[in-house]
Amino acid sequence: MLAKEKTALVVGAGEGRKMQVMGNEVTVKLTRQETAGEYYLFEVVTPPGVGVPPHVHQCEDEIIEVIEGKYEFMLGDHSYTVTPGDLVHFPRYVPHAFRNVGAKPGQTRWTVIPGTSFEEFFEELAALPEGPPDLEQVAAIFARYGMEILPPPGDDRAGI
Repeated sequence: MLAKEKTALVVGAGEGRKMQVMGNEVTVKLTRQETAGEYYLFEVVTPPGVGVPPHVHQCEDEIIEVIEGKYEFMLGDHSYTVTPGDLVHFPRYVPHAFRNVGAKPGQTRWTVIPGTSFEEFFEELAALPEGPPDLEQVAAIFARYGMEILPPPGDDRAGI
């Protein structure tokens, strides 16, 4: 059960719960408890070449701020190169993906609205064994949280 009121607090630059999620280091900055489920805020350090496959959310909107690095974001049928200071917004139902296309690790800050189930979603992904993820297992976790992994652009397959 979520708190009825949001928590006032200061989260320091190096603070927050850290976990590994599909090759990315995620640091949770504001939990659903602290925001009464209205949003979930986290930072991600992504190694070069790492990202998240195309997928679509049924329940959440996302806002991403690029802090360091160079990323390629797929939003619907378009691809964008984004760099520090750029902001990316994708509402639910918009297919999207991202990948660090720079030579160094990149850092992004994400706000997910609402934040009611994203914490459990990340915990399940973080519990997967290290190494290349089993995409069928990942797809099943995504599906439990109202998300669908999509085929790469130009691929005619429906899902995994």
